[in-house]
Amino acid sequence: MKYIVTVRGILKGSPEQAKLIHNEIVAKTSALSKNMGNVGHHPHLNVQNGKEFFSIDDWDNLENIQKLYSDPNLAAEFGKLFEDMPDIAIWAKSDWLKY
Repeated sequence: MKYIVTVRGILKGSPEQAKLIHNEIVAKTSALSKNMGNVGHHPHLNVQNGKEFFSIDDWDNLENIQKLYSDPNLAAEFGKLFEDMPDIAIWAKSDWLKY
């Protein structure tokens, strides 16, 4: 089964500062998360509020999603990026009709 993880939160500092921090976090964690089953990371910013962040990560392993997102080290990294802990949700991809 395929999964997605959504992360939504308000960024600390300016969007430009947050981009640098985000990219550092992704550079530090991408090898580990890829080995755990993360096959894609898609960050977005709200067009009406550039401090509102939303990402979609594609995964193929539910257990490892739970391991990574419950890791206190990742929580510490998120503390550098977000004003408060972001809202994180895990979704199972469906076989519903799409276009």
